[in-house]
Amino acid sequence: MTESISKRPLTQLNLEIEQAEGELVRLEADRAAIAGMESKASQRLRLLKIARWTRKPTVSYDLKPVVVLGVESSGVAILVFILMLIPFGSFSLAFLSLLISFVVVASILGVLLFKPTDELLPATISEAESHHQLLAARHKEKVERITETKTRLNRLLEERRDQVASGKLQKAALLQRKWKTMQETEWQDFVVEVCRTLEAKVERIEGRGDDDSNLIADFGPRRIAILTGAKDHNVSSATIHSALAAKARHRCDSCAVIINRRFTGAAQEFAKHNSCTAIGISEFPDFVMGKIEL
Repeated sequence: MTESISKRPLTQLNLEIEQAEGELVRLEADRAAIAGMESKASQRLRLLKIARWTRKPTVSYDLKPVVVLGVESSGVAILVFILMLIPFGSFSLAFLSLLISFVVVASILGVLLFKPTDELLPATISEAESHHQLLAARHKEKVERITETKTRLNRLLEERRDQVASGKLQKAALLQRKWKTMQETEWQDFVVEVCRTLEAKVERIEGRGDDDSNLIADFGPRRIAILTGAKDHNVSSATIHSALAAKARHRCDSCAVIINRRFTGAAQEFAKHNSCTAIGISEFPDFVMGKIEL
């Protein structure tokens, strides 16, 4: 009993699981966005480093960048011309490939050789490295938080599974009691125990008569007026009337009549059309197992 009281209510667990799942979705979206930015920053850094490497011959051999641009572009274009001419044997196709490859390579080399300028290139590379490191750190942080959130979510899910499993055993044990033969006071105590097992807060109240509501149960935000009974005969519509009156008198959201006998057919129909939950000997096992909500 002490262990079950110390556990968090199932409703709280469900709320925490929902919050963890929402947080996980947001973190995954943030991680994907940062990963995209990190990839672009990494590509830019590689291009800048290639630009630095490409410009080295202009220093080593005292060549002007425009000469490097023309020579390297022409070299690649001629190589493409030969590769296209040999297998296809078409001079026009090979010449068209030469022109296209010359323009493409010249454009790439132009960017690498002139943007940014030689004076700004070292500072630009340093800035790009810092930006890439920052994004990498943010990406790592998001991955760690995702891992932590997944661990917490799995722990919550496992705790909920354990609670559901233990709750089913506890509810099944309640149904093993001789509840069908309980009399008024014992039956009321038993209904209180069942409601608390279903995580409701239950308050006993003094009724105005034998057929007045004697329990108020809070199932989360919903407040229910409950009339219990253990009579030797089937319960009629008059008892449903009493429950509806108690609902209005105690300002409840709904009402219920819980008995270990049967309702008359007229009482069941009256309860159904007036939003009063009628739980008799046939419906009580489903109520205990949480299949019927008040």
